[in-house]
Amino acid sequence: MVSHPVPAPIVLLGGGKLAEAIIKGLLRSGNVRASDLRVTVRRPERGEELRSRHGVQVLTDNAQAVRGAAVVLLSVRQAQMAELMACIFPALEAGQVVVSLSADVRLAQLEAALPAGVSILRAIPPTPVGVGAGVTPITAGSRMTESARRVTDALFAALGRPLWVSEEELTVCTGVSGTGPAYVFRFVEALAQAAMAHGMGAAEAAALAEGTLIGAAKLLAEPGATTSGLIAQVATPGGITVAGLEALEAHGLSRAVGEAVTVAIQRAKERADASARSAQSGAEAHSAPK
Repeated sequence: MVSHPVPAPIVLLGGGKLAEAIIKGLLRSGNVRASDLRVTVRRPERGEELRSRHGVQVLTDNAQAVRGAAVVLLSVRQAQMAELMACIFPALEAGQVVVSLSADVRLAQLEAALPAGVSILRAIPPTPVGVGAGVTPITAGSRMTESARRVTDALFAALGRPLWVSEEELTVCTGVSGTGPAYVFRFVEALAQAAMAHGMGAAEAAALAEGTLIGAAKLLAEPGATTSGLIAQVATPGGITVAGLEALEAHGLSRAVGEAVTVAIQRAKERADASARSAQSGAEAHSAPK
């Protein structure tokens, strides 16, 4: 739960998996009501799913949806972003806050495509925001006001914890917190598979591995906890845990994780570069003499 008031209405343009995780997290926080949320969708059947599951208002008209909104979250794929911004441009008003959730579209593109009186930010919410446990990295554009910062803080505090970073650091965050949950889940799968390889049943192995992750995460969430301190509590010199940790490092755990993060960051940069080139080509074509 957060103590700050969360601004409303909150509009999510796009009703995909991330948008639904945000809806779930906001409603779970108790600081947002279903009536405070508007979601736009392209497919009526998806809209009906969101309406029936969460009670949110569903629209198909993006321009209509943003009118009077306190915060507008752009939750569509990069390929749809230019069309979406052109659609909502006339409907946005000075003082509104627009947050792009795309890892592929940079602040410069967003500010070039949206009205000057609007505060523009980027955020990369991880999937744990759906249970109120996500650390969401956020970066601000040149037009952000102090009021917009408070609004954004309150919104993402309801989903876990906001973390303000530079745009360069945001790309790093994409490779760590954006993709990281999948790495953690894969590690849990590997733990369960190892237990099964030594004769444990599948259900028991899954319960053991999942419980290990959840328990460890709760220990790490305790005030003052550190990874090194927690490892020291479990890994007594010459003991079983130390032998296991040494085996992990011998087989390249740190190297493999580092490579996964590096590859993800590089892919994020490549996609953002491609998006910027596409936007520049489109602008040049639009301004060329006919």
